[in-house]
Amino acid sequence: MPGLTCPGCRNPMQALELERRPAGTLVVDLCELCQALWFDPMESPQLSPQATLELFRAINDARPDVRTTLPQHMLCPRCDSPLAQTQDLQHTTRFSYYRCLRGHGRLTPFFQFLREKDFIRPIPREELERLKSLVRIIRCSSCGAPIDLAKSTACEFCRAPIAILDPEAASLAVRELTTAGARVSPSLDDAGRAAAAIVAAADFERALAREQAERQEGFAVDLVEIGLSALAAVLTAR
Repeated sequence: MPGLTCPGCRNPMQALELERRPAGTLVVDLCELCQALWFDPMESPQLSPQATLELFRAINDARPDVRTTLPQHMLCPRCDSPLAQTQDLQHTTRFSYYRCLRGHGRLTPFFQFLREKDFIRPIPREELERLKSLVRIIRCSSCGAPIDLAKSTACEFCRAPIAILDPEAASLAVRELTTAGARVSPSLDDAGRAAAAIVAAADFERALAREQAERQEGFAVDLVEIGLSALAAVLTAR
């Protein structure tokens, strides 16, 4: 169903009704073109375990052929006041979003939401060296720009480090979500049993080879997107 007007592309966002913790529901708005989510105040920490998993699936499904770059100046869809880019900290993980200066909520890119929920890690130098033997060009998971691994270890446009969806962190997060949600959502039990399979399902070299075979030569692959697809497959199979 249609939701708010996206601050980035000004198109209608998709309204997702999700389970709220400890009770009730909330609506999170998703823009497929801008790859971003709108949260009203306190909605992100109030997502139930089931709702968080449903958002992971929605993010995986919302992958357009061309990603719209967020403009420098955006307005709140609630009050039309400017959105300010903001740095935040969740445990030890830094992430960013664009918040309404009047406190009506925030626009969070998919990549930053995954960082907020501890599903993303920077790729260490030794893994980067191995990656160079497999692929030359990748796509920045933060802004979508191409990154030439022979020349750069970070995106030249947004300066985001090269990152990957961490299968061990994904496995741990799903187990924690399963445990936290057991009292309100017994259906998460299967996800808990499947969590141990995520590392195998997200085996990087096999996934990367498969992704390259399915795409045109020279197409820049997204490392986070590959891992997210593997995670979504495990969650869907539960």
